[in-house]
Amino acid sequence: METVRQTSTLSRRTLLAGMGAFALSACTDSSKSPTNPTPEVPEIRLGVLEVTDTAPLFVAQREGIFAKYGLNPKFVTMELTGDQRPDLEQGGQADVTFDSWVTIFLNITDGADWVVLGEAYQAAPRTTGLVIAQSGINRLRSVADLKGKPIGVNNLRGLGVLLTNSLLRTNGMVATDVNYVERPFDQLAQAVSSGDVAAAWMVEPYMTRSQLETKCVLFADTAVGPTADFPQSGYACARSFARRNPNTVRAFQLALAEAQQRALDRSLVEEVLPEYIKVSKNVAQLMNLGAYPSTTLAIRPQRVADLMLEQQFLKTRIDVTSRMASVNPPS
Repeated sequence: METVRQTSTLSRRTLLAGMGAFALSACTDSSKSPTNPTPEVPEIRLGVLEVTDTAPLFVAQREGIFAKYGLNPKFVTMELTGDQRPDLEQGGQADVTFDSWVTIFLNITDGADWVVLGEAYQAAPRTTGLVIAQSGINRLRSVADLKGKPIGVNNLRGLGVLLTNSLLRTNGMVATDVNYVERPFDQLAQAVSSGDVAAAWMVEPYMTRSQLETKCVLFADTAVGPTADFPQSGYACARSFARRNPNTVRAFQLALAEAQQRALDRSLVEEVLPEYIKVSKNVAQLMNLGAYPSTTLAIRPQRVADLMLEQQFLKTRIDVTSRMASVNPPS
């Protein structure tokens, strides 16, 4: 994979069950040949990050799902640290990018004319949270004990800060009660172990890896309460790309939907993680997994955009529905 460095309560499930799906779930019977038009860009460049969210893409590659829809994607690995501002216009770094919804929406509010292609991942209990050193258990007994202390995150304007701020609020604190410190994901465990930070926000597989390699422990889950089942990430492309290449966009959406459905088989996810995102088989088997939505509902990422507005990540509200790529099925 090519690597590019970027510059800088009615039950929620009941509510979602009543909403119409935006994108069609792809048929999972791979014996049926699709009748979609030939993609304009078969060798579509997909920007990915080394997190479990992207596992269905690699399932799609391994299981021949992309090929079924006429795609031969080229994976471009983006960096996990800092505020990502990829160029998705013609001749840029990628055609379609994966990222957290926070980063996608920050790009949009900063002027990127992007549209949403699909959802990637939804958090579940113990898939994202604050970890601390085992030696810190006696000193940190509650979230309130973090007041005045440094917390490591991979991005000072990212998902980790949004989720941690929400956790602080539910514990009677505000964002300024802690000091966020930016470190790459693969350095956060060592920062906790050495005492450079009192706690660090992580996602899988980094959370499980930190527990196995540096004896970190989960201190506070950031996917509970108001952020339970939190929509974590998705896929986007430039509006201009979608307009020029409707067949390619449709092929990607159908392949993604089928791959997300296939990823319900955890064994397939465990098989691709060691090969594509450098996760040991042991970590792949032990870590907790969230959900891979096979349909795209605007109401889910809208939760993220609205929380960003509430926390002043955004100055104006983003209407996610107006940012959904709508590709008509072939006649």
